[in-house]
Amino acid sequence: MNEFLVHFFSVLLVVFSLASTLMACYSLSNKFRLRGVRLHWQAGKLMGYPLFATVFLLLIGLLSITSVFILQDSLHSSIFLGYFWIGTMWFISSYLSSKHYITDHGIVKNINDPAQTIPWYHIVDYVEHPTDKGILYMFSYSQPNSYEQEHFNQLRIEVPHLYTSKFNKIISLKLHIKVDETVPKINWENFQS
Repeated sequence: MNEFLVHFFSVLLVVFSLASTLMACYSLSNKFRLRGVRLHWQAGKLMGYPLFATVFLLLIGLLSITSVFILQDSLHSSIFLGYFWIGTMWFISSYLSSKHYITDHGIVKNINDPAQTIPWYHIVDYVEHPTDKGILYMFSYSQPNSYEQEHFNQLRIEVPHLYTSKFNKIISLKLHIKVDETVPKINWENFQS
């Protein structure tokens, strides 16, 4: 039974290593396939990096270094190397998919999910909301469904302060909106009477 478990977990490690490698290759190919990228930034939860993949990679890295170099455990070094490989591939895939890309075609929120790519011509309206880290943009966009009726969705993207002016220029060019227009003052007392 013990020998069966060793073989089972070894095969499982190989399968997950292959799957994570394919996932990282898929993310890299999607990144290189993007054309006309005008702007991009990190959008992960841990200082711009993906939270779970980063924590997993750091923990496995520390355990691997401790086991292989400090404790000099050569018996389990291949297992730790496999886990470190899985963590690295997961990190690459998560890092690339958590970045936001602004292209000539539209807004790419996740390069691994085509449904999260919104073409500029689908965007109907947007709202800006300032936050501590930057400006949260909420884009309303139409997406025709199979019943030939339009329904509207919303895409939320937080743009860091460093990129807001460039992002506003891209929005004004692509959506043909003047960003510097002043909003007229409304006398609310006249509306209520």
